Amino acid sequence: MKRKEIDLLENSKDYFTSLSKMDIESYKELGFILKSIVRVSQSAILAKESNIHLHRDWDIYNLLSLVEKLIPDSELEFLDKVYSSGY
Repeated sequence: MKRKEIDLLENSKDYFTSLSKMDIESYKELGFILKSIVRVSQSAILAKESNIHLHRDWDIYNLLSLVEKLIPDSELEFLDKVYSSGY
């Protein structure tokens, strides 16, 4: 293994911090949750366009705010580093 790869792997623990801040067991589960919230938001917006008001705008806003908080920024930063280093 190259030194660059070893350094990247050793530093990976500094990036994988998002799940420890949430009550979520895996990144796969996080992905399912994010997809579900996005689908519900899309459905609510489409229903509103059809003049069906099931949800208030604040409900959609709050769901999207939750999605923003759930995005694992530090992990995405790590993935960018891995990708840009040619792995």
